[in-house]
Amino acid sequence: MALDIQAGAMKGFKRRVDNLLSDLEGSPAAPGTVGADRLSRAQLGSGEFKEAQFLYESYEIVHDELEKLSKALGAQIEGLGLAVHASRVGYDNLEDDIRARMKAINAEAEGYYDASRDPYRQGDGSPSGPRKPGRETGL
Repeated sequence: MALDIQAGAMKGFKRRVDNLLSDLEGSPAAPGTVGADRLSRAQLGSGEFKEAQFLYESYEIVHDELEKLSKALGAQIEGLGLAVHASRVGYDNLEDDIRARMKAINAEAEGYYDASRDPYRQGDGSPSGPRKPGRETGL
């Protein structure tokens, strides 16, 4: 009986994760959408206006980071859904294409990870608590 309840809870959780992924894909924060409407340098003023150049460079950094965040979030939500499925049926019972997708998502997530920006990384004299926002980009 307890297994039936857990299986039902996992199915409900997976539905919620799938809905989150679907909502993300349909939103302005979707990986393919967030990078679509970039400003051009000329839209912020002439080349002699140094503050406009600084603003544009800052805008580019923030926009690039938002794109990475959106892609990483989408991959992690998809991976979570696959992990819930794997926990229900067992990893040994997964189809090869699902296993391959899980490995691809893991590789993608590792590609977005930057250890130098991880405020909770342990060892190597790294910080032990959260850093102040904006220090990584100089903003």
